[in-house]
Amino acid sequence: MEFSKKEMKILQGVAILFMLALHLFARKDVNGLYETFPVINGVPLVYYLALFGDACVPIYLFASGYGLYISLGKETGSIVKKNLFRILKLLINFWLILFTFMGVALFIGEFSEAFPGGLSDFFLNFTLLSNSYNGAWWYIQTYVILVLLTPSLIKIVKRYPSILLLMISGLIYLISYIQRIKNVIDLGDNQPLIIMVNAVVLLGTSQLAFIVGFIFAKEKLYSKLHNKFNPIHYKNIICTVGILLLVVIHALYESMIIAPITAICFICLFNLIDKGVWLQKPLLFIGNHSTNIWLIHMFFYISLFPDLIFAPKYPLLVFLNLLLFSLISSVFINAIYHPILKFIDKKQHLGEEEYSPNVPKPIDA
Repeated sequence: MEFSKKEMKILQGVAILFMLALHLFARKDVNGLYETFPVINGVPLVYYLALFGDACVPIYLFASGYGLYISLGKETGSIVKKNLFRILKLLINFWLILFTFMGVALFIGEFSEAFPGGLSDFFLNFTLLSNSYNGAWWYIQTYVILVLLTPSLIKIVKRYPSILLLMISGLIYLISYIQRIKNVIDLGDNQPLIIMVNAVVLLGTSQLAFIVGFIFAKEKLYSKLHNKFNPIHYKNIICTVGILLLVVIHALYESMIIAPITAICFICLFNLIDKGVWLQKPLLFIGNHSTNIWLIHMFFYISLFPDLIFAPKYPLLVFLNLLLFSLISSVFINAIYHPILKFIDKKQHLGEEEYSPNVPKPIDA
C-alpha cells in the first residue's frame, strides 16, 4: 500500500499547520505578544511544541519528491514540458498573491513597511532572487530548481543504490546546513555571489527530504512498513506515542538540523494511524489551501496585521486567528487563480495532443 494523492494532500495540510505554529510561537522572547503560561525553565511550553513545526518544509519536500517520482518516473514523453507548466502554475499563483497584497498594503497605508526598497527589490522578489518581502518565500526558488532538476535526479535515483544516494545526499545536507547556519565562507558584499551561493545552500539543505521521497517511491518503502506494522494491535496508540516522543526529542535537542529525520519519522507514523473522516476532511481542506496559506500568512502576522492576529493573546486562539484569515484570503485568491489554472490546463492538454504521436493529424495537415 503506497501513499495516495489524498494522503499526500492531508500531509500538506498537517505541514502548513506546523508552519504556522513554528512561525508564530518558536520564539523564547515573546515580548508580550501572547500568554506564555505554562512555562518550563523560563521558556514557554508552546515554544517546545512549535519547535517540532520545523518538519514542515521537509514534509513538503518529501511529498513533492514522492509525487514527482510516481507521476514522472515511468514517463517516456516530455517531462521537461510538464515540469515547465508545473512551475508556471506556481509562479502565476505567487505573482497573483504578490500583487494582491501589494494592493492591500497600498490601501491601508503600509506599503513601505510591507514592501521596502525600490524597483530593484521588486524585481528580485518577482524573479525569486530575493525573499525580502516575505521570508517564507525562499522555498519557491528552491522548489523551482528541484523541479527543473527532477528528470536528471530520477535517472540518478533509478541507476544507483538507494543507500549510496542517501549517504551522498546526507553529506550534501550536512555541508550545506553548516554553511547556512555558520556562514563558513565569507561572501563579503558581492550581491550576485551572495544570491547564487544562498540558492545553492538552500538547495543543499532541501534536497535530502526530496531525495528520500524519491527513494520511498522507488523502493516502495511505505508499503513494506504498512504490511509489517498495520496488523499490530494498538497500532494507533503506539504511533501516537511515537509522534509524542519525536516532539520530546526535538524539545531536548532544539537544532533544526534534525528536521528531515523528524519529518520522515512523523510521515510514517502519522500515515500508519487510522484516521476518521472527522480528521481527514478538515486536513484535506487545509491541504488544498496549503500553498496559498504558505505564501500569505506572513503578511498577516508580521507586516500588515500583527495587532489583529495577536489580539486574542492566547496561543491557540492566535493560531486559529491566523489560520482563519489565511484561509479566507486563500478562497479569494483561488476565485481568481482557478479560472487561470483551467485555461493553462486546457492549453497544456491541447499542446500534448498536438505533439502526441498517437493523435491522428487532420487530413489536410
